[in-house]
Amino acid sequence: MKKTALYPSIAACIALALTSCESELDSWNSETFEYAGRFVVAATCQENPALSKIIEKGNEIYLYNTAANIPNEIWLEDVSNVFPLKGKFSLTGNAGNFSAGSTVENTNSIAAIYNADYGEYFQFVASNKSDFPVASAAGQLCDGKLPYVRITLEEGKILPNSATSIGGNVTDSIYLKITLHTDYVQLESYELDVEEREDPDTPEYAWRIKSGSSVAKAEWDEHWIISGYRYTGYPEDL
Repeated sequence: MKKTALYPSIAACIALALTSCESELDSWNSETFEYAGRFVVAATCQENPALSKIIEKGNEIYLYNTAANIPNEIWLEDVSNVFPLKGKFSLTGNAGNFSAGSTVENTNSIAAIYNADYGEYFQFVASNKSDFPVASAAGQLCDGKLPYVRITLEEGKILPNSATSIGGNVTDSIYLKITLHTDYVQLESYELDVEEREDPDTPEYAWRIKSGSSVAKAEWDEHWIISGYRYTGYPEDL
């Protein structure tokens, strides 16, 4: 059975912890306290509305401070594995109206490999190996993608007491406008070492990303609106 590779149902879920590497929701020492929080959100994709998600259980974004714990520097991170996203941003403005000055690396980006027999891209992970193209020699090339390899945070707003949760509670609202960038990349086949083969006497080939083959594709950019509310702690709001 084929395994869907490329994020078939994308929601915006980006993680929160008020300390840089560990989730400590009750930390009061964060220099980005006005941003930090756990938010329940909807996500709308301009280019592909079918990918959009409504507010429902599991659709969350989290914001938290970096290890440096300096003002206006935050992490945006996915923790639900629905929207593979993690980026560190230096913000300008304040929590009521902010943006990031530069496009940043998405450290959760996963490459995808194209299988012409299926007409589909599959995440380039070991669990999908059976769905990769079959290589019969070293040096063969295959199309690939680096989906969401970079993130641009165009605009953001966190407004106190400006939203009503699905449970009917008044809480803070959040609005984010982001662009997700995808690159074209080539994968090349190579011969496995003898000790890596199932049969040491039979040549076996695998795929790897070809160095220097990545090319930015502006036509593959996706523009997303993420909006919702700060989680109140009440179970009816999650």
